[in-house]
Amino acid sequence: MKTIRDYISEPLAFLVNDSFAGSNFPEKLKLARITPVFKKGSRSDIDNYRPISVLSNFSKLFQKPMYHRLYNYLEEFKILHPLQFGFREKCSTTHALISITESIRQSIDNNEFGCGIFIDLKKAFDTVNHTIILTKLNHYGIRGVVLDWFKSYLSQREQFVNVNGHNSLSLPVTCGVPQGSILGPLLFFLYVNDLPNTSSLLTFHLFADDTNIYFSSKNLSHLETILNCELKSVAEWMKCKM
Repeated sequence: MKTIRDYISEPLAFLVNDSFAGSNFPEKLKLARITPVFKKGSRSDIDNYRPISVLSNFSKLFQKPMYHRLYNYLEEFKILHPLQFGFREKCSTTHALISITESIRQSIDNNEFGCGIFIDLKKAFDTVNHTIILTKLNHYGIRGVVLDWFKSYLSQREQFVNVNGHNSLSLPVTCGVPQGSILGPLLFFLYVNDLPNTSSLLTFHLFADDTNIYFSSKNLSHLETILNCELKSVAEWMKCKM
């Protein structure tokens, strides 16, 4: 007896392959519904609400094959920073903590002073510049029809807000990776992938939009001088990207 999958798998496969071959992500699947979920504090303060983005399930059917192709490519050629622990296979917050702890342990064993700087980028996923991420995709070897597909995927997106069953007007999304998407986190990783290149002296531990910068030295004054100098390069990177 045939199941629903038997009837829809072939036409879905045709549509997905046609999307890839034609470098065109369906416009109907670019619309996101935003539902604000209250966190804590005053209900009259919009900063106390977390926007939850919901995309069409069909949108994810188009994204998943591309995600696997892109992720396998990045892993095969070791493009992603080795200390990026977020949303990666065989990586977790535990692995990130172990790596940071090991850096601290080595400093203690070497009788060195250690300093860790923790960076949490506010609205990081929402502020990704589309032109920059497409340029980086091209730099990492994503070109031709595949790059054109990503251009289509990121462009002409819209979202509306749903509150108590009432919908707002749809407005265009001009920056950021699509929230609630499969490809969003991976695209963000590529966006921040060259952050560690800002310094050859500091160690960067990355977990999505959270970053730990670590440096150690036997001389406290030397540690302070190096950190202040190297962080200027980090700050310049932030100004250019965020």
